[in-house]
Amino acid sequence: MVSKMKLIEHIRSRSPLERTFHAISYEVVGIVTSAPIVAFLSGKPLTDSGMLATVVAVIAMLWNYAFNWIFDKLHNKYQFDKNLFVRILHGAAFEVGLILLTVPPISLLFGMGLTDAFLLEVGMLIYFFPYTIIYNWVYDKLRLGIVDRYDKKHGIQESEGE
Repeated sequence: MVSKMKLIEHIRSRSPLERTFHAISYEVVGIVTSAPIVAFLSGKPLTDSGMLATVVAVIAMLWNYAFNWIFDKLHNKYQFDKNLFVRILHGAAFEVGLILLTVPPISLLFGMGLTDAFLLEVGMLIYFFPYTIIYNWVYDKLRLGIVDRYDKKHGIQESEGE
């Protein structure tokens, strides 16, 4: 019989359920906050921009899953260190792939040329760089705060690594 994890254990252990919540909440907040920027930059209505932001978010989530699966397979095969150079290369390769995957749908959905779609995507990436840093910082603070409050309430000693 498989025991059910308490919600706090999902949060504490960064379980697949918690990671799914993190990814979906990241994208939902990203869509809500980026759609007005896309509307401003493109001159398109907010509803069109929200639809485009949603399409790009779905592509980004699927690409993130596939890209990191491939990266993990390469890491397991070649056992390279995840040093600063590898992390920079990982991030740059992810973004180049994302651009290649999103520019055609942007061009098609907004009826614009590939150059304009590329520039719009670059604008979105410029927004998402600080957004990602801030979102993850706030998310981690909230997640650790929830765990800390639970532990204090239930007399659990602080675990190492938190």
